[in-house]
Amino acid sequence: MTLISLAIDYKKASLDVRGAFALETECLSSYLQSLKAQAGVRQCMILSTCNRTEIYVVLSELRQLDLVIAWWQINAKRADLDLKNYLIIRQETHVVHHLMRLSCGLESMVLGEPQILGQIKQAYAQAITVGTLGGTLNRLCQKVFSVAKYTRFHTDIGQCPVSVAFSAISLARQHLDHFEDKTILVIGAGDTANLVARHLNSCMPKALFIANRTLDKAQKVADQYRAKAFDLNALDELVNQADIIVSAVRCPGFMVTVDMLTKNTGYKLLIDLSVPRVIDPMLDHLSHITTYCVDDIQGLIQTNKALREKAALRAEKWIEKGLNDYINHEKAILSDSTIKAMRAQTKDIIDEELSRCLRRLENGEDPKMVLTRFAHNLNNKWLHTPSVSLRNAAVQGRNDILGYAEEIFGLKGR
Repeated sequence: MTLISLAIDYKKASLDVRGAFALETECLSSYLQSLKAQAGVRQCMILSTCNRTEIYVVLSELRQLDLVIAWWQINAKRADLDLKNYLIIRQETHVVHHLMRLSCGLESMVLGEPQILGQIKQAYAQAITVGTLGGTLNRLCQKVFSVAKYTRFHTDIGQCPVSVAFSAISLARQHLDHFEDKTILVIGAGDTANLVARHLNSCMPKALFIANRTLDKAQKVADQYRAKAFDLNALDELVNQADIIVSAVRCPGFMVTVDMLTKNTGYKLLIDLSVPRVIDPMLDHLSHITTYCVDDIQGLIQTNKALREKAALRAEKWIEKGLNDYINHEKAILSDSTIKAMRAQTKDIIDEELSRCLRRLENGEDPKMVLTRFAHNLNNKWLHTPSVSLRNAAVQGRNDILGYAEEIFGLKGR
């Protein structure tokens, strides 16, 4: 079996491309079931965030990778884009190393951001619930979680509350001196939207609105921050009331359009953290409106990188150690079946000879002679096959096998 990961992320693909190949979290169960049904897919897990979509699979044979790529291409939202032009494919230990770095925030747009670890854990839990996670991916995830926890505890990589959501609020602060007289609208009620609401609530705005497709989810977020919850039917009115609009939601098509805001001439700051975009980028052409999208966050993030690079170097050392531990453990697992077979064979030989000895003792034979015979037969039977194999190896000039035998049985120097 082969461990493979396929990824589209912000480093290689634009926001529009990432949106085209995004696999919505709401449909993740059906995606996992459909992917698992593909020929050769033994295990699978899907990680879907605003900055990346990654598929982790264990394949029976490497050649079946083309079937997984074809499956993803079929599920794309745009037929004119070729997945292979944007795809990053990793195999075996490269998958392990990448997922460890990812969990520690070293692959994130915001270096060291902690949110990604929670998202990986959610992807893991979803795969367990659907039943697409097997031994290989389970062991991988458990080791990844352990390394991430250890790394974040022993370095400063995650000490500061930096995330895409926090960076978005920092961006807002660059345009607005204060928030006390501002009305803020957050579109969405997921993890990112919740973080945005938390950061914005700490700014003490005049009013904070949470709008979401499902009113109950919006209400749960609103209750945490003394905000007001609405469903999307009120969106037209809310966007006109708001001074700041932040979207963090999965939805096809634009939710905030030019037509909704052309008559409103008051200054507005619009930050779109959604993938694909839900705020029409054409709004930026209106003089009284400033818009930002996820990719615009990149510039702000660069200023934070220097503060975290030293911590990242220390984190890399812990990750390298974790990777080596994982590799050694997986190698040990490969030997388990051989060890079990050896033990089973030895037990069969012993049981057979022991049964004979007991019958001889019951027949009154001399115990000393019975035990001597037992030891002699046991020695001959256990060593017969290895002895024949070693003689054949010597005839064939396979000195390497002779050397391995000496090492395995501890014969060197005797």
